[in-house]
Amino acid sequence: MVDEKQKRKATVSPATPGTSIAKRRDQEGLERGIDDMFSEFRQSFDDLMQPFFPLAEIDQQLRLPTRYAQVDLIDNGNSYTVNAELPGFTKDQVDVQINKDGLAIHAECKEEKEAKRKSYLHRERAYSSLQRFIAFPEEVDPAKVEGSMKEGVLELKVPKKEPKPEEKPRKVELK
Repeated sequence: MVDEKQKRKATVSPATPGTSIAKRRDQEGLERGIDDMFSEFRQSFDDLMQPFFPLAEIDQQLRLPTRYAQVDLIDNGNSYTVNAELPGFTKDQVDVQINKDGLAIHAECKEEKEAKRKSYLHRERAYSSLQRFIAFPEEVDPAKVEGSMKEGVLELKVPKKEPKPEEKPRKVELK
């Protein structure tokens, strides 16, 4: 019984990066216990394997971050204006899809360069892409959207759908 009291008094701080005590407090009973058990196991396994895989931490640091288009959504009353920064992309490399629920922007650039010389061949390849989805707070009219792109800035004018007047309730005669 003394051992149980000592275990309850001991606090276990999260050892795995990205976990928080606040997140654990929201969980109840059995679920919390299982999560604690697996996070402790994962941390002990990572500590055990660290001498054999020292590059795992470096690999995490070298990963490229995901790129998202910087977007401004402006409500003009009866329409929205969407300004998206797409540096390095031309209008031919940008794909814009819209429906009544939202707007999807996808840009992709593939580039290959090759230089042949007398004693060597030099090839370079570059690939860049980004995407963004914007959900509108109100229903829009996809058929009337206008767009333009100038110097890497995409500008879209998206009109809102005209609100339908609410119908008055109708009395139903019962037979």
